[in-house]
Order: sequence, then structure tokens, then C-alpha cells
Amino acid sequence: MRPQIKRALPIYWLADDVVRIGAQQGITKELTDPQGQLRVLLPLLDGRREYGDVLREACQALGDLSEDDVREGIQYLDASGLIEDACSYDSLPVRLEANQTFFAAAAENTQAAANRAQHVLRESHVVLLGLGGGGSASLPQLLACGLRKLTILDYDVVDESNLNRQTLFRTSDIGRKKTDVSAEYCRAFAPDVDVEVFDLKVASVDDIVRVARGADVIICAIDEPRFIAQRRANAAAVRLGIPVVIMLTQHTSGRFFSVVPRESGCLDCLHIFDELNTDGFLRQFHALMSPARDAATAAIAPHIQRLTSFGVDEAMRLITGYAAPLGLGRQVEVNYISGALRIIMNWDRHPGCPTCGSGDSQFDYIFDADPL
Repeated sequence: MRPQIKRALPIYWLADDVVRIGAQQGITKELTDPQGQLRVLLPLLDGRREYGDVLREACQALGDLSEDDVREGIQYLDASGLIEDACSYDSLPVRLEANQTFFAAAAENTQAAANRAQHVLRESHVVLLGLGGGGSASLPQLLACGLRKLTILDYDVVDESNLNRQTLFRTSDIGRKKTDVSAEYCRAFAPDVDVEVFDLKVASVDDIVRVARGADVIICAIDEPRFIAQRRANAAAVRLGIPVVIMLTQHTSGRFFSVVPRESGCLDCLHIFDELNTDGFLRQFHALMSPARDAATAAIAPHIQRLTSFGVDEAMRLITGYAAPLGLGRQVEVNYISGALRIIMNWDRHPGCPTCGSGDSQFDYIFDADPL
């Protein structure tokens, strides 16, 4: 280990004997140094020295302290969330160092999962379903996270009407396959990421299972066929035993939630929950499946980016464990107008769920309108 004060935390002296480490409210630590010991120790915690060398040099400079005394001081700084291991940066490309600096800053101590988060991401495989508003906005964010592999599914071509919100595409891309444009972007932006592209319209659960086997998380950004697309992604995730993040945008708000198979309630558990707890749910649900008139797209780029930033971060949380997922077993609404987040509902696994439970036939009527 080569201990260092976390890179994200500035060190500044308020007085000869008062030092602050960090500048963000809530994680800043102010320490007094009446005997000048921190003046000696902090410069040694620069990530260039092995732990033993730090102890030895500190003791040489501070003759009245033993190695145990110095070790106790470093352990105090570590317990205060101020220390990280510089070794965690050794094999990272420069473009990913700021990612690791964030994850380390988010960790409470050097034992936290966040201290290895970027290395976990570099071994991860994400499946992205759809390159519409949500998918095309998610793709650059995912590449910037430093994945090992990204699998993309879409079947559509770039249309002029996409360009107000699907900022991955340009006017010169109109008429081209979205998968072709995306593959070019991936190669140019992150040539070290293994990108697999499927020009495919998802028509079944099996379509997703075939391409997602072995992945760490699925991000569902497709919404056609209405409701069925999300049910297919949910069912594929449950079958494979991998998490899925589902994003949906409306007009002035969006929603996201995540499912961890066998741990949280799945999407079909949610449908059962709604039917059992919401008056008139089924009538409304079936009516939405066959509207008298489809609504036109109402979206602007900043709002799509806002929703997808939460969705991609949810995937990062599920993969790395750097922080608890926000939408596990609950729908989170992103209000585009007020900027507020709100929990719409929480739900648990239902034992009779047709996807992650026993498949109790008493609930078949709920899913008659959107069979997989």
C-alpha cells in the first residue's frame, strides 16, 4: 500500500497549527497541530512511498514518536475517510483517473468498495437496449465510465426529428442506422472498450437473453411495444440472474427503477402490486395499451440527459457497490420542471409473480393485455 491523502481533498492551513483537509461541507476535516506533527506527516502521505517508508521517514523527522505512534495517526486519518491507496491508480488510463478519484472520495474509508470501483468497472459488461433518447444519451456516459464491454441493440435509423434530444447523432447521420453511427462513436471515443452492436428489433425475451448472457447489468431504454418491451427486459434479467435498470420518460417528468433478481420485486411484481393496491389500475393499464391516439414526443435534450444520468449512475451503483442503488424496488420520479426527485412507490417481491415467483394463475388476467 502507498497511502496518500485522497486526491479529491485539498489541504490548506488556516493557521500555523490548524489544517483543513477537504473543502466540501460534511466531509471536511479540521485538525489542530500544536506540535507540528501533521506538518511533517501530511507531505509524506503523497502516494509515492510504501506504508513502511512513511512510518520510517516520519519517525526520523519526529524523533519523539515511535512507529506505533505514527501508525496510530495514519489510522485516525484513514478512519476519518481521508486516506486512499495510490496503488489503485497504477494501471488506470489517464482518462479514468478522475473517475477513481471520485469513487475514492465517495468512500468512507479504505476498506469501502468505492476504492476499487473503477477497477470493477474495467471488468464489467453492460447491455444497452435502445438508441433513442434515453439510449443515445446513456451511451457516451457508459463509455466514459470505462467499461470492459458494451453491447448495444437497436434497429432504427436516424431521423431529423431525433436531433432535438438524441445528441449522439448529427444532421449528416440522417438516414443511417443508429447502430452504425454508435459503433463509429464508440471506436473514436473509447477504442479500448469491446463494443458489440446488434441491428435487431427486440421481439422476444430470448432476443435479449442471447446477447446479455454473462453481462453485469442491462439498461432498458426501449419503449416499444408499449409496456411489453420493459417486461421482456425484466424477464430476461430474471432468467439470467442479472440486474436491470429501466428508464421511462413522459412529458414533464421521467422515472427510473432497478431490479435485482431474487432480491427485489421485479416489474411484474409491480404490476401485481398496482392491481392489488390501486383502484381502477387494470382498466387504465389496458386502455394505455391501445390508445385512441398516440401522443407526440415531447422532450428536450437537458431533461433526457438528466434522466439518463440517474439511470447510468444506478447501473454503476449496482455494478460497483460504491453507493446503495436509488431505485431498487422503487420508482424514482425525476421532475423536469422543479428538478426534484420523488419516490413514487415501493414494492416487494410477490410470491405469485409469473416472472420471479411461482406463476400463480390467479394473476394471469393482469397480463392478458401485454403477453410476452
